[in-house]
Amino acid sequence: MPLIIVLHLSYLGTGLAALRILFGNTEYPWHFRLILAYYAGIFAHIVILHLAILLTITSPIVTWLLVCIGLLGLLFELANVRTISPFKLGRLSGEYKNEFLHIFLAMILLTPAIYLITLRLVAVPDISFDPTAFWNLRAKYFFYGQHLWTDAFLDVDRINAHRDYPFYMPIFTFEHYSIIGKADDFSTKAGTWIYYCAGLLLFFFLISEWAGAKVALLATSFVLYSPAYSYDPYASITTTYVDFPLSLMILASTGFLLRYLRSRQTIDFFAAAMAASSAVLQKTEGTVWAIIFIAFTILIIAKIQDRGWKKEYAWLLLPICILIGWYLIKSRLPYDLDIEKPTLKQLFNLWKVAPKMLAAWLASIFKIGRWGLLPIFTIPVFIIGLIRNIHNKIKLVPALMVLCYLGSNFIAFMLLDIQQGRFDYYMNVSYDRHIIHIVLVSIFLAVAMNTAEFAEEVDSNVQVNNIPRRDLSWNSQTG
Repeated sequence: MPLIIVLHLSYLGTGLAALRILFGNTEYPWHFRLILAYYAGIFAHIVILHLAILLTITSPIVTWLLVCIGLLGLLFELANVRTISPFKLGRLSGEYKNEFLHIFLAMILLTPAIYLITLRLVAVPDISFDPTAFWNLRAKYFFYGQHLWTDAFLDVDRINAHRDYPFYMPIFTFEHYSIIGKADDFSTKAGTWIYYCAGLLLFFFLISEWAGAKVALLATSFVLYSPAYSYDPYASITTTYVDFPLSLMILASTGFLLRYLRSRQTIDFFAAAMAASSAVLQKTEGTVWAIIFIAFTILIIAKIQDRGWKKEYAWLLLPICILIGWYLIKSRLPYDLDIEKPTLKQLFNLWKVAPKMLAAWLASIFKIGRWGLLPIFTIPVFIIGLIRNIHNKIKLVPALMVLCYLGSNFIAFMLLDIQQGRFDYYMNVSYDRHIIHIVLVSIFLAVAMNTAEFAEEVDSNVQVNNIPRRDLSWNSQTG
């Protein structure tokens, strides 16, 4: 456990150093800076280890070198903490009473759920098929010196299906193996728990920025007490499967993009691009999300026609480069998805299975035993917010991104039914995984589209930080 904590501190140090190099001492909320730095550090480690594996280097020395660099970055940040404006304690004067009250309420409300999730995630070994056979097995290939990864993943006798899945989680687990010196699935689950907790904190802070800490606390409790998030054996927060990490990256890319459209701080757009890039490396569905993210961002650029944004939008090259890089790696692996490449005849037959699929989806999403009260509150509020903001592209664009992603999953399920006829199997096993991807971001957008507090906060930030405000209407021609 101490070595795993050291590894995650190095993630934080790597990210903090990267943010300082890229953006200097940009005025930025400290809680978002820390969470962004943590996930940016993980992303940097994953990309570097991807390259090392391609060069047939899987020695633990690489991991320890990255850890040392991250810890040096963390020490540098701590040495300069007094010069970093987001950490000035003077800004918190007069707010201690409310802060302690929120913390106390959070402890009372969330302690049972956090205890249960911690117990199930850290104290119970993974016995489900996918985490053990996909992610952990590949991580062991890397750890035990099977650095000729093309041989390891092309040999059908040595690995099961889905040989073309991305390597984000296997490399994340492999790095934990390297730091503790043994390939122990049970010992590395504490690192997954830290990763998940940082994501839930991000979820809480994104909502509290729009609607306050009390609403954010209520939304977080809805998620933690939802059976699909707390008990599902395949994709919940209590397993090391990749669906929950993907839901965090979808949330992060959407939340930071929304912050950027309001605050116009480049660091927010970098965060959104980094999260979309991480999604590409996590799962095949993450590639779909990254493509949607890139397409809608380019649409925003084309509509706004703001010449002053060109330098900031250079960060859009990050997910594009990751997409190209992963495509080149994946081209060497066999096509092994559940969905075969669709034919024109199958595409024209989609409308025949659409009514059956829609009825099954609606029936499944309103099962209290699976989702708790989440859909009863989230879906109506999301629809109302969508209608209210039909002319407000700042809130409309992220909502359309989520709806497009949901539509792509719906089409995928229809193709599975047409090609394999295993409708009941995929509804029982895979449905929760695909919906979990968008639950966090849907709750966040449902809150954001029905509140206006954040706009007022941004107006004050503009005056304090001298951030230029520009016309963000669709017909704007000038900055």
